[in-house]
Amino acid sequence: MRVRFLPLMFPLVLTACNVAHPLDGLNRTGTASAGGHDFRVNWNLESAQATRTNPAWRPGLTQVIQAAVQATQEVTGCKVRPGTAMGDIALVNMALDCRVE
Repeated sequence: MRVRFLPLMFPLVLTACNVAHPLDGLNRTGTASAGGHDFRVNWNLESAQATRTNPAWRPGLTQVIQAAVQATQEVTGCKVRPGTAMGDIALVNMALDCRVE
């Protein structure tokens, strides 16, 4: 009887892969492209997560992080604090500076 519900659960599990964790407190979301990569950016006034959403065969970590920073700045309108972008080729976390100048 449990096997019958498995096909119904699969789409729900995949949908959760593209959402920020609720305990992160990232209550805003947007999408952007930079450096040949597509990103979903989740953020608040202090931090952001950029999740790469396009398929790519073994992209370089440095290029992905640079593209994630650029996409995050475009979506949020905030600057990424230097030296705070850390992650891997799928997910990059960073601190934001959203002060109005």
